[in-house]
Amino acid sequence: MNGPLYDPLESLPAARKKLIAAFLGHGMERADAEELLADYEAELAEQLRDEVDEMAADPAAFPKAFREGMHFAANLLDPHDGWGVPPERGGRG
Repeated sequence: MNGPLYDPLESLPAARKKLIAAFLGHGMERADAEELLADYEAELAEQLRDEVDEMAADPAAFPKAFREGMHFAANLLDPHDGWGVPPERGGRG
């Protein structure tokens, strides 16, 4: 399924383009490839949030700006999950 819901492969970042092309080459539908990558991004974002939670126990070793940067990275990976994540974990509540 290569409908208008998806950006053309040529417009995607190189790594995402290669992954989707590989999935399509193995017979996966575009929707399934996009869903798989979204699931991976969500898992990676959750891992980042969990690591920040652990870092909060030692604020001297991990400055607030660093922890906020990791929250920002998690929200870039999975912006929709940011709505369900409490503000103290870098989400939007």
